[in-house]
Amino acid sequence: MRVLTRLLQVVLATVISFTSLALIAQTPAAAADGDLDTSFSDDGWIVVDSHSAGEDGIIDTAIDSSGKIITGGYWNNNGTTNNWSWQMLRYTAAGECTAAEQFDGNCGTAQWFSTAADRITEIMIDANGKYVTVGFADANSGSDFGDAGKFVATFGSEDEYCRAGALDADGKIVIAGYLKNSSTDWDAIIGRINADGTWDTSFSSDGKYQLSFDQDDRFEDIAIQPDGKIVAVGVSDHGHTEGDILVARFTTSGALDATFGGGDGWVRTDFENQDRGFGVELQSNGKIVVVGVCDVANEGGGDDGLVARFTTAGVLDTTFSGDGKICQDHGGDSEIYRDLVIQADGKIFAAGHTNNGGSGQDVAAARFTTAGALDTSFSGDGLAQYDGGSTDDEAAYSVTQASNGNMLIAGTVTQASDADNFLVQIVSASTGTPAVT
Repeated sequence: MRVLTRLLQVVLATVISFTSLALIAQTPAAAADGDLDTSFSDDGWIVVDSHSAGEDGIIDTAIDSSGKIITGGYWNNNGTTNNWSWQMLRYTAAGECTAAEQFDGNCGTAQWFSTAADRITEIMIDANGKYVTVGFADANSGSDFGDAGKFVATFGSEDEYCRAGALDADGKIVIAGYLKNSSTDWDAIIGRINADGTWDTSFSSDGKYQLSFDQDDRFEDIAIQPDGKIVAVGVSDHGHTEGDILVARFTTSGALDATFGGGDGWVRTDFENQDRGFGVELQSNGKIVVVGVCDVANEGGGDDGLVARFTTAGVLDTTFSGDGKICQDHGGDSEIYRDLVIQADGKIFAAGHTNNGGSGQDVAAARFTTAGALDTSFSGDGLAQYDGGSTDDEAAYSVTQASNGNMLIAGTVTQASDADNFLVQIVSASTGTPAVT
C-alpha cells in the first residue's frame, strides 16, 4: 500500500500525431475528499516501468467516452540518459492494464520521431475518437496525417518546443510553446493546423505566429473559449528576476485580441520574484484560472504554488482571494502547481509537487473555493500530500477528472534504479453543472 502523508533537449520541430481509439466505466469510491481512491488499482496508485534502465514519465492524460485512461509522455528507449521517444499508455477506469488495453504488449506504444529527446506534452481525443498528441521531437522532416499520421510543424530554423494543444469546434488543432530566436532569447509561438495535417492559413495568414512580449517569453498552456478565441498562458522574462506570468488572448483569425488586457491583447502579472504560469482552465462564466509557481526566494520563503483568476477582460479578479492571486505554501521550500481542474461545483483543484518533509518531492494537491479560499472540506485544511514511497521522488505534471469524478494525477517517480510512470487517483467529490468548457 502507498502511504498518504499530507507530494533539453535540443529539438528542431513541433510534432503532432494521430492514433486510433478503443473503449469501460467505473464505480466511485466511498471515501473522504483528499483520500486515496482505493477503487483505483487497489490502493490508488499505478507505477509502470517502460524501460528498466531509463527515465519514463507521463505529462498528460485524457479520459475517453467509456472512462478509459489514455496517457501521453515519454519513455527511455535504450537506457541512455536524456534519450526519449513518445509514449502512450492505456488503462481501464479501474487502473488495470488488461490485454485489451495494450497497444504494443506493454500497455503502451512508443512512437519514434527520432532517437533523441522526444516528448508528448498534450493528448486529446477528437470527435472521431482518434487520439491527437502534440509535443516536440528532434526531427526535420515529416508527413501529413493521411500518410504517416504525423506533421512536423516548423516555425523557424531554431530549437522549438510545443508545450500545449487544444481542439477547436471545427476539429482544428491549436498549438503553443516557444522557440529560440537567438542564442540567448526565446519567443512565444502559437499556431493552428487543419485536421488533415496542414497549416491553417486563415490563422495569422500562414497558420503560425511568433511573439516577443519582452525577453525570454514562453507559452505553456492554452484554452479555447466558446466563441473560438484562444487564451494562452506562460511567462515573460523567463529565468530573469523580473519574470512574470503571461496571459494573452487571440482572435479566431490569429491576431492579439485588443479587447483583452487593456487594449493590447495580453497582460503580465507579478506575484513575487520569478513567476511562471503552467496551466489554464476557463470557468463557465468565462473567467480565466491560471496555476503555476511563485518564486518567493527573495523573501526567504522558497517557491510556492501559484493560483490566479482573471476576468474576461484580462484583469485580475478581485472577488478571488481579495486581489485575484494566491501564492500557496505546502510547508516546503519548493512547491509548484502544474495543472488544474475546475470541478462541476466551481471549486478549483490544483496539482503539482512539494518537498515538504525533506525526503524528496511528493505529489501535492490543493482545493480552493470559488472565492479563492482553501476548501477545508478537502483533507481537513484544503491541502494534501501523497508519498509513493519513503525513498521515492515524485514530480506531477497533469491532473484530469476521472470518469467517477475523482482526480487523476500523473507524472514521473524516481526510484532506486530509474524514473518510472505513475498515476494516483484522489477522492474529490463534486456536484452541479460542469464548469469547464
